[in-house]
Formats: sequence, C-alpha cells, structure tokens
Amino acid sequence: MPESLRIYVWILRKYVVFSGRHKTVIGGREALRWIGEILSHRQVSRVIFGRIENKGSRTGHGLRFKITRVDERGNLRAILSYGSSNQEIHIITKASSREEGLKIAKELMELFESH
Repeated sequence: MPESLRIYVWILRKYVVFSGRHKTVIGGREALRWIGEILSHRQVSRVIFGRIENKGSRTGHGLRFKITRVDERGNLRAILSYGSSNQEIHIITKASSREEGLKIAKELMELFESH
C-alpha cells in the first residue's frame, strides 16, 4: 500500500464514525482521498457515513460531492455520488452556529471545485 494511502486510512480509522451498518464509502480510493481531505480541514471533527442508495442508470459521470444542508449547530449534510449510487455523508464541525457552518461549507466546496 502506498504511503499516502496509509495516511488516509489512518486518518479515517481515527476520525470517522460509521453510522449503522454502512461501513463502506462509494467511489473507491478516490472517495477515500476526498474524505481524507475533508477530515484535514481544521474545523471538521468527524465524518459519519450514511446509507447508500442506487437510483436510475446514470453511468460514467465519476465521483461528485455536493453539500446539501447546514443545520443550526453548523454541521453539514452532503451527498457523495458515483455513477448511479448516492451516499449521505454527515460532516460534524467545530462551528457553533449556522453562519460558521456556511463558511466551512463554502471552503469545502472551493476545495472540490478543482476535482
């Protein structure tokens, strides 16, 4: 295993809390790298993987990330999509208000615009 991938796996083991039975992240190594980048943000505490849904027959569009909601405590809800599969991801932040959460969401979206 390459050293860079070992670092991401270590970060994931230390900071990711698995929700329910879903211990998988869709999108393979690229998705793990993206989750590692989210966890490396100074204001992100944890990432919780939600359920995986498979709808339609969309193929060949690669990995996509979209923040869908910011709650009153500044935590984020996002969707990770790969092909026709979608996975909910809950991002727990150190923010104390919705406004701080919106700033974090903007920073994360800027991070993934280049991907």
